[in-house]
Amino acid sequence: MESLLFGFLWAGWILLTASLVSGWLFLENMFAQHLVHRTLLSCLAWIVFAVLLWGRHRLGWRGHKAIRWTLAGFCLLMLAYFGSKLVREYILHI
Repeated sequence: MESLLFGFLWAGWILLTASLVSGWLFLENMFAQHLVHRTLLSCLAWIVFAVLLWGRHRLGWRGHKAIRWTLAGFCLLMLAYFGSKLVREYILHI
């Protein structure tokens, strides 16, 4: 199960990297007012997953430590999507 989790994490991190790079290439301003929440939280999640994968490779992180980092990255990505949607649609009425 652990090797399957880290296989999915590697695939997800590569796809998140591709989405951030493509957004940087094709959007004029990734930090525009309506995208800033999503961009910052996605970049933070990218960093969390990069640290997790590095810690697994170099320091052998397993078990509870790996799960905490995985959940932190997941929560950041979930907040990037649902949180920015909540801010834009219900708070700012954009």
